[in-house]
Amino acid sequence: MSAITRTSDIVVIGGGIMGASIAWHLARKGAGKVTLLERSTIAAGASGKTGALLRQHYTNRPEATLAHLSLQVFRNWPEIVGGDCGFVESGLVFTLPKGPALDKNLESLWSNVVMQRKIGIKTRILSPGELFELQPYLCVEDLAAATLEEESGCVDAFAATRAMTTAAMNAAVDVVENCEAVSILTSGDRVEGVETSSGTIQSPVVICASGPWSKAFLLTAGVDVPISALRVQVAVFNRPLSMERPHASYIDASLGLFIRPWSMGRTMVGMSGGDQHDEVDPNKFDHRNSDGYGQLVIDRLAKRMPLMAHATYSHGYACLYDMTPDAHPIIGPAGPDGLYVVAGFSETGFKKGPAVGLCVAEMITDGKATNVDLSPFAFNRFSRDTWKQQWSETEYVLESDFGHKF
Repeated sequence: MSAITRTSDIVVIGGGIMGASIAWHLARKGAGKVTLLERSTIAAGASGKTGALLRQHYTNRPEATLAHLSLQVFRNWPEIVGGDCGFVESGLVFTLPKGPALDKNLESLWSNVVMQRKIGIKTRILSPGELFELQPYLCVEDLAAATLEEESGCVDAFAATRAMTTAAMNAAVDVVENCEAVSILTSGDRVEGVETSSGTIQSPVVICASGPWSKAFLLTAGVDVPISALRVQVAVFNRPLSMERPHASYIDASLGLFIRPWSMGRTMVGMSGGDQHDEVDPNKFDHRNSDGYGQLVIDRLAKRMPLMAHATYSHGYACLYDMTPDAHPIIGPAGPDGLYVVAGFSETGFKKGPAVGLCVAEMITDGKATNVDLSPFAFNRFSRDTWKQQWSETEYVLESDFGHKF
């Protein structure tokens, strides 16, 4: 890593998948000198701890498109980015529960699958019986239907973020670790640079992609983004030999679980609901699993995979969601000219990282994102009550939503 420079055409704050992707795409588009700052080490934050499920099942077109475009990068990572992202084509199952809103949810499911197929997503609807035939270790009595994306799966989030950062460095991005962005420097209504823990960088463009730390940093320029930091937990379990066969990845909207294969004989699980989403200070929170969390997850997981009642806890940790009031990210200009925000993904950003980086680079260099219209994600939506409206008429009515929208 090089020493910090004193001037840059663009400064990107945050060494997660978003910051790395934005920096890489900017460099590829010849945007000038790009500097990427990370307060700790690359992928030390949410990008290094996410479950990294590559779900494309969304009820709104912009996010479904971002996820689909990004999947093409993850699937062809060595040729496009270089290195290895650890992609596993496990298949991705989204489950829809029975319940009082069943008729509405089933109608929405069919409409959403039609929309997703028009984008190019390869997905199909399964009955509970068809899902059981594909994954015979499941209990499906509580399900109304499911979808299967056979080309989806999961990646090694840490490896992918590091590889994306290496690609950015190879494209002449100046990557600086252990350098905290302290404040935004402005003159009148324009950005002038960034004050860091290692000195001042003069720059006319600053892009904040620092997740849960974005709120405090942006306040230094008088920009108050409605982003809160929520503590969430994940854990890895050793499967019993009776479940040695690899399983699909799941977004289980019935039980409020995400489930993914982790390594040979192991499974990672995250759980929604209750105290699993506590608001915290991003600089002061317990990184360990809470006492009893492992058994709590096993008990719920066993309702879907009964054999996992005999699983054992391996390890786990807590990480952060950067959450907005409508559970959709903020992407675009904010405050003084030259300041951009790419944050508030509520832990659904990793799967969209490659495409978001491309679109943000287009926005900055060309004046408009052309691959995906980013206007729905604009910060100024929170200045109007329209942000309270649903993003589509086909959103599901669910008891558990992981704190973010499908």
